[in-house]
Amino acid sequence: MTETFLGAWQIDDDFPHTGSDDDRLAFAARFARLAPSGHNGQPWTFEVSDGELSVCTDPSRALPTIDPDDRELTLTCAASARFAALALDHFGYPPLVDTTVDPARPTVIARIRAGSRREPPHDRAMFDAITARHCNRHPYRDTAVPQDVLTALADAAGVHGCWVAAVTAGEQIARCADLIAQGDRVKWREREFRHELAKRLVPNRGPRRDGMPGYAFGVPGPLARWAPAAVRRADLGPVRAFTDRRLARATPALLVVGTDRDDRAAWVSAGLAMADVLLHATSAGLATGFLSQAIEVPELRSRLMPMLGREGFPQVLLRVGYARRSPRPSPRRELHEVLVRSQTTRKAVS
Repeated sequence: MTETFLGAWQIDDDFPHTGSDDDRLAFAARFARLAPSGHNGQPWTFEVSDGELSVCTDPSRALPTIDPDDRELTLTCAASARFAALALDHFGYPPLVDTTVDPARPTVIARIRAGSRREPPHDRAMFDAITARHCNRHPYRDTAVPQDVLTALADAAGVHGCWVAAVTAGEQIARCADLIAQGDRVKWREREFRHELAKRLVPNRGPRRDGMPGYAFGVPGPLARWAPAAVRRADLGPVRAFTDRRLARATPALLVVGTDRDDRAAWVSAGLAMADVLLHATSAGLATGFLSQAIEVPELRSRLMPMLGREGFPQVLLRVGYARRSPRPSPRRELHEVLVRSQTTRKAVS
């Protein structure tokens, strides 16, 4: 990994207190771009104008095969908005967040304004977790997650009107793992899925600042360059299913973040909840990773709910546990690639 890749995760505390509201909102966007996204596609743009930060979806980075309804795209952009809001709050500017839909601008997921300055909160655990959180695809230690920690994660989601179902019993985890593996096999059989995925696989070193480098999966540099061609041509579903089933079964806890409805407003709430669950988990010393295959395949999604013993709609499935090894940070696009400022308040961004 080059220093350029690391730079996005190494944000200083030189917050522009003496600047304009737009300066402060642009600074918060540095944290917003660290949110997780499907295949690290980073499907967002940030527009700053007249004291307002608009977090928008970028349809050109959608995944029509994997995410035909833009459900996951909406979730991840909502999580991005939450990261920005937490950053503003940390620096002493209570965020005013509006997630109502504007029919004239359907790509806008959230509009954020900075409130009047006040004393910053003393607890900075959530803020620090923004730059400490990384998707960990490695096996976790065989150590149970304490019940009080799981309860705290559920409470974090509940603030946003969502629920968390924690799967910790071995037999139940095994059943979920089977669904995840089945999801792998179903998706990999689709040529369109393989081509969509191949576009998001990138070399371990290179100019691209999006997508998934080979090191995220333990693939060395020379092989990582050939990965896109292999993925396009071969149905690797059985291999992926074996690997993901093994990962899931060796995980001390699977967490499902869900909602009582399944519409855009619910997806936004789920994205906000996902952000807080991930950050609370990180601040508690837990590793997290995504295994949402059983949610991305509609017929499997409907089979997941009875396993959880409740009604509703699963939106995210997370692996949660204690890391055996730390993951390397994933690349992020430069701020000037994702941030747009109005002409009247534009200043140089980097």
